[in-house]
Amino acid sequence: MGFNRRFAVLAIVALMASAHGWVSAQTLFQFFVSATDASGAPLTDLRAADVIMSEDGVSQPVVKVEPLPVPIKLTIAVDNGFDSVDAIEHYRTGLTGLVEALPPDVEITLISTSPQPRTVVKPTTDRVQVLRGLKNFAPERTAPRFSDALVEYSQRLQREAKDGKAAPYLPVLLMVSTAANDQTNYQPKDIEKAVTALATRGARMNTILVSTRQGDVESATHLKSSLQGMVSIMATKLTNGRYEEVLVPSKLATLLPDWGRELAALHARQRNQFRVTVERGSSGDLKNPRIELARAGAKGVVTRDGYLP
Repeated sequence: MGFNRRFAVLAIVALMASAHGWVSAQTLFQFFVSATDASGAPLTDLRAADVIMSEDGVSQPVVKVEPLPVPIKLTIAVDNGFDSVDAIEHYRTGLTGLVEALPPDVEITLISTSPQPRTVVKPTTDRVQVLRGLKNFAPERTAPRFSDALVEYSQRLQREAKDGKAAPYLPVLLMVSTAANDQTNYQPKDIEKAVTALATRGARMNTILVSTRQGDVESATHLKSSLQGMVSIMATKLTNGRYEEVLVPSKLATLLPDWGRELAALHARQRNQFRVTVERGSSGDLKNPRIELARAGAKGVVTRDGYLP
């Protein structure tokens, strides 16, 4: 099928490069579309007539387009160990700004990591409860358990995955930590397995490593080489997350709200998605697939599972 300039092409290059993995045992084939209109706002009324799919230049009938949101659910894990004592108030300020930047329907869980991972606020959309929780966790004179929090979070997602009836969502883990010596009950292979499981699940891990000793060059250099740094750099790359080092804790007051706005934008894209069902002429590997939007000014991204890049 020739390209008509009134169509907006949806991730054609990426789709064609990975088309060998898009297999359908039946002629019915499904994919997700997240689209925006000409103003950049999420498209909320996508119709079958708006989506065009072809294989080897042959148009394939779109038989159904249905809304299927995949919202984010955010878990915040905060290092409240001995190295964070003087930075706790900066954590609170930054995280308050982050939470206030999020849409009210984003579910949030709050965990502290010292003396062991502990749920401060259970999963909720109640902002009053979350903001109160940010004020209530206390600094501890013990080491943080960054790795334990990560592994236990991954294990929880693996248990959830066994529930085939659960509504889809994008798990997002945000860890705010120092590079203090991490106390852990797990072996390196357990941590690696947990990170791999996060990537397989489609989760995203984001980490901010904080140096709490301003002006200490050695402390700042230690961030990347710490266990937290090495694990986070690997995990954020694998999960398409974000990693950042902060040398002055007061910077969190502006950095974390910025992250909140980015998560809010991701949530809007994830929440406004459509599952498209196409009746193909044959089953098996897709052959030179092409997916387009026929609505003027519309742009979008195609995924197989609803987890956006």
